[in-house]
Amino acid sequence: MRSNSAFTLIEVLIAVALTGLIASLALAPVVYAIRQITETEVAYSNETALRRTAAFIAQDVMAGLRLTPTVVRVIDHQRLGGGEDDTLIIASATPAKQNLAAGSLVYRLIQRSVMNEDRVSGLYRWLLPGTLPENVEYEKLKEEDGQLIAPYITELNLSVLEPPEWSDSYEGGLPRGMKFSLTRGEEQVEYVFGFPQ
Repeated sequence: MRSNSAFTLIEVLIAVALTGLIASLALAPVVYAIRQITETEVAYSNETALRRTAAFIAQDVMAGLRLTPTVVRVIDHQRLGGGEDDTLIIASATPAKQNLAAGSLVYRLIQRSVMNEDRVSGLYRWLLPGTLPENVEYEKLKEEDGQLIAPYITELNLSVLEPPEWSDSYEGGLPRGMKFSLTRGEEQVEYVFGFPQ
């Protein structure tokens, strides 16, 4: 008489379950490490993007037209419920690169709302040829004319160095320095830039 030496279905299922359990225990540290790396990369790229945006704005300020009485204008705003929402206006020759008259650059935040559901929230920039900073009516800027510079920025806080202290509002020549604070979600970066006189 021959004995049956095959595995039963229960034994096969137990072997598969044990193999799966061992594999998941072995892979858990790998999955955790990959998740940590991914989260670190996202945080780093967010911070890098915010720092690049602040440096881009600082370059525009440094290249401001110094022949005008008002080179830089900072308007201090706060949104309802808190949160910084400042406006920066710079006398600039940038429009001339597009064969337009020199004028102003304006940086402002646009927050998505019921009135502008098709717009992405973030930091926008307007080129206003032929308009000096002191004549810019920033409240009347058309959102559709602005160029998105950095998406999902929720706060823009600007301070200008007027020795010996920092000021939240400013209108005048090229300042000694500026502090740019940008917030996107939980990420915030503060960038301080000095301008040679």
